[in-house]
Amino acid sequence: MKFKATDNLNLRSGPSINDSILGKILVGTVVESDENIWKKIKLPDGKEGYCSASYLEPVEEQSNSSCWCSPVPKDCFILSQAYLNEDWGLYPKFGRHTGVDYGGHSQSGIPLFACADGEIIYRETFNSAWGVSLGNHAVIYIPSEDKSFLYCHMSTEPPVLGSIKSGDQIGIMGNTGKSAGGAIHLHLEGFYERFKIEERSFLSLEDIKKKTFDADAFIRSKLK
Repeated sequence: MKFKATDNLNLRSGPSINDSILGKILVGTVVESDENIWKKIKLPDGKEGYCSASYLEPVEEQSNSSCWCSPVPKDCFILSQAYLNEDWGLYPKFGRHTGVDYGGHSQSGIPLFACADGEIIYRETFNSAWGVSLGNHAVIYIPSEDKSFLYCHMSTEPPVLGSIKSGDQIGIMGNTGKSAGGAIHLHLEGFYERFKIEERSFLSLEDIKKKTFDADAFIRSKLK
């Protein structure tokens, strides 16, 4: 179990104030221990010793591995267009695809899922300023990764703002907005940090690379 020091402490060689001092534990330091009263602890640098339990408070441990989920059903989890794919016909401004696409193969009613635990921080419908091109769209922010995922072209209205769990349905695959050829698909974009819609006013190809990442590659790395 992990504890945080609430004051500057002495690290001692044994469970007593009579034992020799091995070093100092600065206030705020997080240590590991599984004992009571006098705790045998391990510092972040690996040094071990004892200190009084009176000046340690429990720290809630967080798992490094969140539960991740593919954004589409497994039989649709196949790229139909890759990140930064070059296509000057579809993308005349910078010539690159800013996200990744998963095709619906002309099927309707395909559910879309939250890729991890997070929060819906932005949503707009197809008749909004950005919805004209992105259709019904929403953004999930994943605090554990400090990354955001933009889901576009959904057939249904975006979900309400608020927390969402990995695997929760976020919408249905559609072709609202400027869906190339009117095809039913999910266009998914990955953004560093907490998303702001202004970030999508890209200035150059380098700006795209600076703000976005390959959402498909990142999610697949989490599913391994």
